[in-house]
Amino acid sequence: MVFRRLADRQEVDLLPYAHDFLAEHPEHKLYVGTDSQNIGKTTVYATVIVFHNNNGGGHVLYSKVVVPRIADRWTRLWKEVEMSVQAADLLKGGDFHPVDFIDLDLNPDPRYKSNMVLRSAVGYVESFGYKARVKPNATIASCVADSIFR
Repeated sequence: MVFRRLADRQEVDLLPYAHDFLAEHPEHKLYVGTDSQNIGKTTVYATVIVFHNNNGGGHVLYSKVVVPRIADRWTRLWKEVEMSVQAADLLKGGDFHPVDFIDLDLNPDPRYKSNMVLRSAVGYVESFGYKARVKPNATIASCVADSIFR
């Protein structure tokens, strides 16, 4: 995964960048999330790492990956979960503050199609030692990931 700063689209070396940022701003929390959209013949995934300041606002790094279109909803949503865990794992090599939450863009209401992945996704995330959040509590990283497409 190649990460860029949202502010200026500049590519960053994730681990040293996160280490330096958190050394300067130890009060920030880390949230990771991924969203996807089918666009034409491709599926585009946007993974974000949000350095969130509890007073509001934050600093965002993102990675976009384009793959051939994934028509199957389960497969597309599951890949979102895997990519979020992968991004969180990339940060494990640092000697700093761990990821606070992986925000999953999944709905606990069974009326919504993303619900089909929810239980498996939460179990998967937690099996790696991360805390998972889902709608409506998973707004930070999942909303920022969604905004990458605009």
